[in-house]
Amino acid sequence: MAESMHCYRHPKRETRVSCATCGRPICTECMVATDVGIKCPEDARLPRGARAGVMKTDQVLRSILVGVGVALAGIPIAYVLFLLPFTWLISAAAGYGAGVLINRAGGRNGGPLAIVIAVLATAVPFLVLLAPDLLAGSLDPRPLIAMVFAVIAAGVANRQV
Repeated sequence: MAESMHCYRHPKRETRVSCATCGRPICTECMVATDVGIKCPEDARLPRGARAGVMKTDQVLRSILVGVGVALAGIPIAYVLFLLPFTWLISAAAGYGAGVLINRAGGRNGGPLAIVIAVLATAVPFLVLLAPDLLAGSLDPRPLIAMVFAVIAAGVANRQV
């Protein structure tokens, strides 16, 4: 059975309703019906354009946590990508997927912080694998190009809509 939620404005009231934008639990007294779902009073007051790029603390933390996961899981993925043909194209797709994952973890608000997290999380696996060649001064440009494509795709996935 699911854990019971309590309204963030009325902690003694149990609810099964949450805000469509921020995900906070809200009771029937607090909920506001909008064209795009039920929202908390704060999010219902804001037009969609005003929410883009504004991340709450929990959304930032979730984005960072997912970004760390993407960076760690990306090391073996990047290693395999370097062995495949059309590395740059597959890297772009992987970078876009990583960017979308981080964007969704942050509540789909996008903005500069989400873009930075996605770009860094996507670049780290490539840099880990390219570090020995970078330090030796003998770098093949193809893996670097693949990294650039992945990083750009991750940033594009976090664009504000």
